[in-house]
Amino acid sequence: MAAQIAAYGRLVVDPQTKTTSKGTNMAFARMAVSLPCMAAENGEAVMWLGVTAFGKQADALAKHQKGDLVSVSGQLQINQWTGQDGGTQSGYAMVADSVISGRTVRPGGNPQPVKAILTVPQIIADYGAVVSQ
Repeated sequence: MAAQIAAYGRLVVDPQTKTTSKGTNMAFARMAVSLPCMAAENGEAVMWLGVTAFGKQADALAKHQKGDLVSVSGQLQINQWTGQDGGTQSGYAMVADSVISGRTVRPGGNPQPVKAILTVPQIIADYGAVVSQ
């Protein structure tokens, strides 16, 4: 049985690209995904996720760079290896079925600033009315 997941996070390295022996494009990247964690001081923990994509999804991943936000979905895998200290290490990886950019741009191609929080006066000024709750 396979575990399908969706993750939204920030790339921590530039994607690396390769071509398989059959000529299929592939791309690799690592991303940091923030997860809720009650035990953490700030209420969040970071999951480090390796992402591998093939074909058109590899092309989509390769267009990104370190620091970009991406949304990926695919099959989760747990990899294990022997660390330098001789102990068993493990990490999470996925083979992506979907890679979507987290970037948002206006039709002119310039990034649109986002308002994080709107107050009632700002909503009235921007939209001219208040919607009842």
